[in-house]
Formats: sequence, structure tokens, C-alpha cells
Amino acid sequence: MSAEVLISRLSRVRARGPGQWSAQCPAHNDNVPSLSIKEASDGRLLIHCFAGCGIDEIVGAIGLDLSDLFPPRESRGAPLQRRRLLSAAQALELLHSEAQLIALCGSNIARGVQLTADDLDRCLTAAGRIAYLREEVRA
Repeated sequence: MSAEVLISRLSRVRARGPGQWSAQCPAHNDNVPSLSIKEASDGRLLIHCFAGCGIDEIVGAIGLDLSDLFPPRESRGAPLQRRRLLSAAQALELLHSEAQLIALCGSNIARGVQLTADDLDRCLTAAGRIAYLREEVRA
């Protein structure tokens, strides 16, 4: 199953970086999104509820099975090859842009400028994108 299918079944979904989201946990009365979703480089969907709900409870609440969080396998049992989402040039450009943004945030903090909640959120998104690029290079 794709990440898009999973997140389409969740509420208050928010992108946290490439392949990373937060949402309300469907397994409990979640007022503040406590569910973390990440698409791993091998296609697995990793989910974690910071309120402590179990994975079986979470997937069951949205009508899925645990096996739905794993990519389909070919008939020989080998995992499907994951397609790269970015070229090397695109990845370097994204890395450059996100690093500049983080440097600007750090410079403002060093000068005593208090960042807004939106600025802090964008800085965390940049850090998530850099972590994603690092994982892509390792895959």
C-alpha cells in the first residue's frame, strides 16, 4: 500500500518532510495529532502513536491489516525495487536550499531573534528533508 492510501484514511494529516507525516491517531480520542507516519526507503510504512496505541489497534481502526504497511513482493519473494524520487542534481539543490534555511534560522536565534511557531515548524521540516536525503543516499 502506498503512503497516500494510508494518510487518506487519517484526519488532520500534516507533512513533516519528504515521506513523513503526523496525524490524529484513529485508535484513541486524539485532540492533538500524536501519530507519526514515515515511508521507509524500502517502501514499508512505519507508524508510531506517541500516546501509546499499538500498531494493530491503529491499523484496525482504519480498516487495514498489519501486512498493508509492507510493500507487495514479487512472486519469487524478492522486494520490488524502489524508484528514486529525485535525481542527484535535484537532491543536491534541495539539500542546499534546506541547509541555507536552517543556517538562517540559526543565525536569527544567535542574534536573539525569537522565531515564530511557523518558522520553527519550517525549520523542522527542513531538518526532516535533509534526513530524508541522507537516507536516500544510503539506500
